[in-house]
Amino acid sequence: MTETMTVSVAVEGVQVDTAGERTVLKSAARGKYTARAGKHYVRYEDASLHDKAVPTVLKFHDRGLTLIRRGAVDMQLDFRLGEKTRSVYRTPYGNFDLLVECKKLDICFAEGQGTVQAEYDMHLNDVLQSHNTLNVVINAISE
Repeated sequence: MTETMTVSVAVEGVQVDTAGERTVLKSAARGKYTARAGKHYVRYEDASLHDKAVPTVLKFHDRGLTLIRRGAVDMQLDFRLGEKTRSVYRTPYGNFDLLVECKKLDICFAEGQGTVQAEYDMHLNDVLQSHNTLNVVINAISE
């Protein structure tokens, strides 16, 4: 059975680069939550990084979290506690090799709402770029 509902998605990301500079990105959007085959999907438009909104998917599963963006940039980040995962970040300016080292991952999710908290290090072309935290709050919206 597939379940779909409208949700609000609030995202706060904090990056601390290797020089200690802290950047905070916040976004809020309406999206769609779908549950299918033991996986949970939240689809929304994220306008925090670029001039135009980028279609974004959060996929929760028993092994962790996957963040997928397609549009002005293409990327897929896999967060698996205690693991290093690789992906490619595709931009109009070229492609970059990304490595995510997930230090903390807490997913509390039930009936289309919940929270995700992740702490991770981001490496670009095998060079440490930043220490990051990601906090996502998802709430069901009655229509």
